[in-house]
Amino acid sequence: MEEKSESLRKQRIPTEKRKECLKLFEEGYGYKKTAQLAGLNLYTVRDYKRRYASGDSTWAERGSK
Repeated sequence: MEEKSESLRKQRIPTEKRKECLKLFEEGYGYKKTAQLAGLNLYTVRDYKRRYASGDSTWAERGSK
């Protein structure tokens, strides 16, 4: 059981990948194509797209120093 819980733990998306998503959104790509091109989970990218559409791009820089 412990092995399963460790595999379900959330992993942090690297800043480079989040910035790649932001760039693709700015180029006009939707969340499905962006997820495919960036190699990320569709639902994660959908959430990024929703935040981007609302004018919030702070998610792209989160975690960077």
